[in-house]
Amino acid sequence: MGVPTAPVLFPGQPAPDSAARRRFRALARSAPWLSTSLQFQIQVPEPYAKPDEGLEGELTAILRQREAISVRSADGQLVYQKEKFTADRSHGYVAATNSSWKLPASLTSPVYTSDQLILRRPQISGFNGLLPLEHWEAMLDPVELAGTEPASHDLAFGHPTYIHELAEITHDDRPALAAVLSAGHNYQPTVASCPLVPHGTRTLVVLDRATGLCVNR
Repeated sequence: MGVPTAPVLFPGQPAPDSAARRRFRALARSAPWLSTSLQFQIQVPEPYAKPDEGLEGELTAILRQREAISVRSADGQLVYQKEKFTADRSHGYVAATNSSWKLPASLTSPVYTSDQLILRRPQISGFNGLLPLEHWEAMLDPVELAGTEPASHDLAFGHPTYIHELAEITHDDRPALAAVLSAGHNYQPTVASCPLVPHGTRTLVVLDRATGLCVNR
């Protein structure tokens, strides 16, 4: 949602220092490495819903890596299911080689911070058409807020977004980091039609501390 410039959203909170900003950006890069399986409930905004496919209202999804997903409606009906495996997982293949149990090399070489978040991440190919709704890609991997690596110290305003406020909060009984952000000149949304931080706004974005997912905007 858009947040006005005044008053501040988190009065009494100190201005975010460089360490706090680095931590938030590292969390925004980290979602692909913080979990191997997710189950989440999500309310689909009307502009992004697909009523003809049952993709509306409150949905429950189970996501395994970036290779399989199933989605159920509020009444438990399966409305979407898809698998996109990177290798043949037949019994013969598994018996012949152990490579089916390994992650792709592109996912195994990030640079970590001291608290095991991602300082620099390799290029990965997103969800490859796995997701039923386009805007989920940005929510499930909010790297657009931070970029794949820290901005150069030689470049002023080099980060994709500017962090105006930061606060540690609880969202749906889970620890989260909330930030008020505005888009920088090099901000590139993952999905052009639904940026997490629309240009010309100050936007509240909440990231789940355990998974790195965007849980509110």
